[in-house]
Amino acid sequence: MASSTVKLRSYLPSDFETLYRIDQICFPKGIAYGRFEMKVYLRVRGSYCMIAESGGEIAGFILSELAPDEGHIITLDVLEQYRRQGAGSMLLEDAEREAASRGGKRVVLETATTNKAAIAFWKNHGYRQFVTIDNYYGPGLDAFGMAKALSPAPEER
Repeated sequence: MASSTVKLRSYLPSDFETLYRIDQICFPKGIAYGRFEMKVYLRVRGSYCMIAESGGEIAGFILSELAPDEGHIITLDVLEQYRRQGAGSMLLEDAEREAASRGGKRVVLETATTNKAAIAFWKNHGYRQFVTIDNYYGPGLDAFGMAKALSPAPEER
């Protein structure tokens, strides 16, 4: 598995344009974030962004935020050539650990009801659908709200 070649690192402001382009590639218009939205999410209090690199290239990233006791996955983007190699799982596990270390009790996210690969990924990682959100991404573009309970951070056990 190529995940041994994938390394995680923290987001740097110089990464912004690359992350924006990756999001535009990974998601269709209407679901992909605009520059302004993405900048807001990166700067909001409680935001967390981790990058996966392979061979010195950005393979993907996760952007999340933590409210008082709940993490929220804003987006998880992995370029197609790096999918099914462990990068997405590494990013997700890192964000979950970070949320737990900040006192998060669960993580929530939204995913398009039509994105079968994403739904399977989330379910494989323990997320369960708890609501359908009509028109979340626009007219006729519904989302599933999904959630996963987190284990307490090691020092809290």
